[in-house]
Amino acid sequence: MKRDMKEIDLQNAFWPMTDECHDRLTTALSGLREEQPVKRFTARTVLIAACIIVALMAVAYAAGQIFGWNDFYSIFYGTKVPKAAVEILESTEKQNFVVGPAAFTVQQLYADSHTAMASVKISMADGSRALMTMSGSQYDSIDAGGENGKKYAESLGLDPSTNWISAAEEMNCPLYIMRGILDLDSDYWGGEAMEDVLYNDDGSMTYYSMQMLDSKKVGDELPLKFFLRVAEVDLQTGEEKEEVLIERPELNIRVSKPTDTVTYSLPEPYTVSGLTLDAVYGELTPAGLYLFTDFTAREEADMDAFGCPQWFDADGNEYPWGLNLSYDINVDNWPKVSMMGLISVDSIPEKLIMSMKDETGIHNLSLPDGSITILPLEEEEE
Repeated sequence: MKRDMKEIDLQNAFWPMTDECHDRLTTALSGLREEQPVKRFTARTVLIAACIIVALMAVAYAAGQIFGWNDFYSIFYGTKVPKAAVEILESTEKQNFVVGPAAFTVQQLYADSHTAMASVKISMADGSRALMTMSGSQYDSIDAGGENGKKYAESLGLDPSTNWISAAEEMNCPLYIMRGILDLDSDYWGGEAMEDVLYNDDGSMTYYSMQMLDSKKVGDELPLKFFLRVAEVDLQTGEEKEEVLIERPELNIRVSKPTDTVTYSLPEPYTVSGLTLDAVYGELTPAGLYLFTDFTAREEADMDAFGCPQWFDADGNEYPWGLNLSYDINVDNWPKVSMMGLISVDSIPEKLIMSMKDETGIHNLSLPDGSITILPLEEEEE
């Protein structure tokens, strides 16, 4: 979350990377030290913020409202959705698909050269009463989905601790396992994807999915393939019945292109934690400002300790994760290391602060002027 800092204290404004970022980075790079004799090491990871699952499960419940991506980001992740992205998401032409007893409505779509995202509303095509959940969740209590699940159970007159199978028996209605996600061709695969759901008070379910893209393969249009799946649960056994229905519709979407770019001049190469910063540049898209950093790793490079850069505004307020909720770290061309983050802004800020860390302190690089401030590590603990 952004911090409201009326009196800015830059010594307390910059914080180390999150545990999630550190843990995921350590896992991604664990094989790197073992492969030092090999010239080319291929490892690509997108650090999806761990709290994406928690946040989606904790979606609030509002009678008569079906949440979209904008609500999710603004209320639960502290991330402002840029105006241009809001317009694209809300102007999506809804597409309907019927798969057996279920109706799938593609509600919101967005794609740029790095990220594709969709929300799909799933309901019973004939308006009949049924319960629906995600694969493997039929044994879970309804409130395992957090506040959203709890409120949904209460709207049905059920004990929130009831599992889905018992709930269907109590309501004397069928239980379905549904899935409605993006499933792009492997040519466009960018290394990571996420999916989760929330339950609407009208009995429908909204399915969220996001896929990172290989920007080198994305053109002016992107064929968005979907994977729509319907399986009824046998309430006696708790398992899916044999008849599983699957459809794979495809929609083309125009890819949002950068509306502006920026390249920051560095007065001289700067090294932090054995990584020499070679370049910093950005692309402004409807989703916000993608920020790219290129490094050259020295022999003593400690990427575990370095993690990934953090970004702050001119007043020392940290930018939260952008809409893709991820940080891309690419070491395909080791010792060259490239990183990509995203911040949710409507325009390129006049000033940015890039914060990096090593054993000597917290290194704050002011852009565009290129000045460096180093803060003692102990200051971050105060």
